[in-house]
Amino acid sequence: MPTAHVTFDKPLNACPLCGFGEIHEYDNDYRERKIFRCRVCQIKFMNPQYTDEYLDHMYSHYIDLERTNQPNNIAHKIASKTDDFQLISRYAHPGRFLAVGCGDGVELEIAAQRGWIVEGYDVNARTTAAVARRTGAKIYTGNFFALDLPADTYDCVYLDQVLEHPKNPADYLAESQRLLKTGGLLYVGCPNIMSMACQYKTILGKLNLKRSNRGRHYDTFHHLFYYTPSVLNRILQRQFGFQVLSVEGTPLTGARHYRRGQRWYDPPLNYVRRKIPALESTFRILARKIFVDGQNHAAA
Repeated sequence: MPTAHVTFDKPLNACPLCGFGEIHEYDNDYRERKIFRCRVCQIKFMNPQYTDEYLDHMYSHYIDLERTNQPNNIAHKIASKTDDFQLISRYAHPGRFLAVGCGDGVELEIAAQRGWIVEGYDVNARTTAAVARRTGAKIYTGNFFALDLPADTYDCVYLDQVLEHPKNPADYLAESQRLLKTGGLLYVGCPNIMSMACQYKTILGKLNLKRSNRGRHYDTFHHLFYYTPSVLNRILQRQFGFQVLSVEGTPLTGARHYRRGQRWYDPPLNYVRRKIPALESTFRILARKIFVDGQNHAAA
């Protein structure tokens, strides 16, 4: 990927997710990036953050379709995305599906195979054009919030490994809520900054026992926000009015299920790793858009 001079915005004085000003420095990494935490919603985020110009340059070269389509990479990704749809299918029948940050389009292909009417969005115009040709799906690019997609349209909005990247994740959640039909599903997959492995690395760094690569697990070269299952669960419910249906760890294995008769089952170890998200480096949340007393309960 071509390099560009790294530039930063002015330091933030308030939480970019919940808006409150009670933030404090929590950690830093070997690249001298500072990690802050909000005392109100508990989200962690890089502060200061990269400028839009730097991020635009980075993401214009972010996806390498030749690399992601290598047999080993694509086999794992197909297994992972198929597993996501097995979860989604427990709560919804196929309808209209929007993948935000659709990347190489694997989730679009799997969703279409399962009967969903698929659309996608990504920031990289060159990649989205190639994926649209391959999948036949309608894929948007440009400013996500200027697309003017109609409200109450989709039965599922899918954001897998997306919310850690943008400077305005609250806007993405609010727009996803707006686009969903009542009863529609929001899927969010994120790295888990409070996995046992990440907690161990954080402690080593703060004790100055991991000097060479301190804080490398924050992935500050492209991740701006750092979530935990409990924090994102709380944000989705309290700030955006979703009903959370499932919170799980996501085991990184290709052999995710075995079959007995007509039913599919998790391997026993995977079942435990799902139920205890702290064991995994990533997690997923499935939530439903709801109305309360005839009013949309999501935050404005």
